[in-house]
Amino acid sequence: MQNTTGEQLERLLGAKAAARTIPVAEWEQDGGGRYPEAGDMLELPEAKRFVARVSGSDLQVYDITAELTALERELLRLLLQQKNGRPPAGTTDLERQARKLGEWIGQCAAGGEWRAEVPDRMELRSRLFDGMIPFLLLCEQAEDKEPSYADLEKALRSFLTEDTLLVPLREHEWLILAPDRMLAETETGDDEMVDSDEGKGILSSLASGLHQMVTGEWGGECHVAAGEPIDPTESVVHAVAILRETIQLGRKFHVGMQVHLPWLIHLERLLSGIPEAARSRFVEEMMGRPDLFNDPETVSTLDAFFAMDCNVSETAKKLFIHRNTLLYRLDKIKQDSGLDVRSFNDAVLVRILLLLYKVTKRK
Repeated sequence: MQNTTGEQLERLLGAKAAARTIPVAEWEQDGGGRYPEAGDMLELPEAKRFVARVSGSDLQVYDITAELTALERELLRLLLQQKNGRPPAGTTDLERQARKLGEWIGQCAAGGEWRAEVPDRMELRSRLFDGMIPFLLLCEQAEDKEPSYADLEKALRSFLTEDTLLVPLREHEWLILAPDRMLAETETGDDEMVDSDEGKGILSSLASGLHQMVTGEWGGECHVAAGEPIDPTESVVHAVAILRETIQLGRKFHVGMQVHLPWLIHLERLLSGIPEAARSRFVEEMMGRPDLFNDPETVSTLDAFFAMDCNVSETAKKLFIHRNTLLYRLDKIKQDSGLDVRSFNDAVLVRILLLLYKVTKRK
């Protein structure tokens, strides 16, 4: 909030306009409405509070002690709306609407309102429909290489579909909503909807392609999470929360991976809720050799083995090694750890140990 705005208010009113930053929760506790916007006013015993800017879960406000006429209140409301809503040069109406929706999503997420429905006052609501695929894009480029809204939207419309929506969220974070008809684009070209497993496979391919498109165009580090189709008017906040958690857990448990899918991290989600001390104790008690996972070859072998559903032949192909070489490695892991990953129960334990080791020993 710029000082010039406060100075303008004080000159206009001939009274002090005290600038403050308060949480949205305080605004609501004092009697303000939910989802405040710039220009909203709250009558307090000692002052009149005007919202100047909404920033996630915080509000930048002015407390004005002067008596105001109805006309002065309306002029103040319009001034603050104009100051807050003035778009940068070249901003389209669609970008303005998308940024308003992104701010609303941020408010709801900060307040834990995961099931909030997009209100009718959001202009972009008319372009939301049941059956949109949510992607969350986290881009961390150098400042001079960061894509603009217009450039990223143009690239997405070309890569996905013309009616793809781009919604800015937090810094470097974007929500992408694409129509679910893309899931019907099977290799045979049939228009029939694919089943769940086929759909997840297509979503994985789309997310990988999206990652390659963004990094190829702008470079830098980029993470993509994809979810199954939703009705964004009813569940966009919840979808954003799930995809944020998916990227967070993916970066925590699978360093080096950039594409993250919520249906592949159920175990990681469960393990992340275990206290750190309990994780470390479990790893130390279960591992025969504390340095077992320090060997990159052992870790890559196990990662590939679990990725291939413990199939020896497919794992050997993935690692470009002979089947007997893989069997030798698995026997060595059994000898060092006392656990045979070709046995279901032992495989589960080693999978858990490997995940926990990655987050307890990497620090």
